[in-house]
Amino acid sequence: MEPIVDRPTPQVTVTDIRTLLDSSAELPVLYINYGPGDGGTEAELDVWAAGLIDQPDIVLTHATALDLLGQEPNSEAIAAFLPKLQKAVDQMISVRGM
Repeated sequence: MEPIVDRPTPQVTVTDIRTLLDSSAELPVLYINYGPGDGGTEAELDVWAAGLIDQPDIVLTHATALDLLGQEPNSEAIAAFLPKLQKAVDQMISVRGM
């Protein structure tokens, strides 16, 4: 059974992962940005410093991405990882939407 989502779910892309891996932020993370205020209906993926992001909104850390994908993954390796990451994002959005 698929989760019921009250807001559009952002799609994870190779570009999102590349942005995370290339980020110069301190301890960068890929996170779900729900927009302004708690009532924001638009969700998007963004990269920022871990210390500035609420833990429940973090999808993937830079360190975990390196552990899973290696130092310089090719686009095919990243693309193969996307379905698993998308499933996590979908679940996070559905939990937040409840």
